[in-house]
Amino acid sequence: MIKSKSFEVICVVAMGKNRVIGDGDGLLWHLPDDLKRVKALTMGCPLIMGRKTWESIGRPLPGRASIVMTRDAGWQAKGAIAVPSLKKAISEAKIWLDEQDGTEHRIILFGGGQIYKEGLSVCNKIEITLIDIAPDGGVSFPDTPSQEWDEHCLKIFEADGDLPSFRYVRMTRKVPIFQT
Repeated sequence: MIKSKSFEVICVVAMGKNRVIGDGDGLLWHLPDDLKRVKALTMGCPLIMGRKTWESIGRPLPGRASIVMTRDAGWQAKGAIAVPSLKKAISEAKIWLDEQDGTEHRIILFGGGQIYKEGLSVCNKIEITLIDIAPDGGVSFPDTPSQEWDEHCLKIFEADGDLPSFRYVRMTRKVPIFQT
């Protein structure tokens, strides 16, 4: 039985200024401050991700559930909850949240591109690390029309040595979607 009355689905994503989020194999950048932020944003939450994202991480992240969407009905990995659809992923996330202490209500969409494309319609918030590079090709984050989203820059980081400049941006849906 699910005890939670409501929950919030949040996208957490890093992308280049051309909306590219990855190349299908791994991270295109390494930003230590961003890794700390992602940990802080996601700790205690279920993470919904695709199989390629799971494989790029290589393991479950401590203190979080790893819910992996895959079309392969036989796919399994230690520490992962395999599901065939977003609806099932959200259901499993709610169950996991209810098994915890009951104070957390956030479900995190963690990538990749197909997960974001499918899940954006149920999100109220997007936590973005926007990196001042434009990688060629790759997987892109879906469009976020300005008539649907408010955008707020939270913090700016100047380029430092090999690290490009980047900023943290929070997008909030203008008309919230309520989930139960």
